[in-house]
Amino acid sequence: MSRTLSHSARPDPMSAVVSAVVTATTLITAFGLLALGVESFWLAFVVGFGVVLPAAVGLVEYDWSDDRQSTADRDSEAEAALATLRQRYARGELSEVEFERRLEQLLETAAVSARHADRTEHRADEKRGEAPTGVSDQ
Repeated sequence: MSRTLSHSARPDPMSAVVSAVVTATTLITAFGLLALGVESFWLAFVVGFGVVLPAAVGLVEYDWSDDRQSTADRDSEAEAALATLRQRYARGELSEVEFERRLEQLLETAAVSARHADRTEHRADEKRGEAPTGVSDQ
């Protein structure tokens, strides 16, 4: 039985990076304290794995989940709305003028939504210190 993961259930690659960095830092700190002869070196494990790791992964998951609707989701919503509009026009529920007016509204809404998503992704990239999407280092 195959099982596919939904978009929200997929592991976030940034979480893996954060987990690896926190784990490495915790191990280096704990064993460094042990090498220095600090008797309470074990507290580094408790703090690192019990507090810092869950907090860091939680922050990454929370931050990356904000305003994140994929392009495919937006496109499928627009396609469904367009299909409904066409069906209503075909059944005679809408006049040609009303169909065109609503089609224009739908296209405007889709364009505004796409621009908003681009700005949101750009801000998220800036927040993470990355180059904005679609911008290359030249």
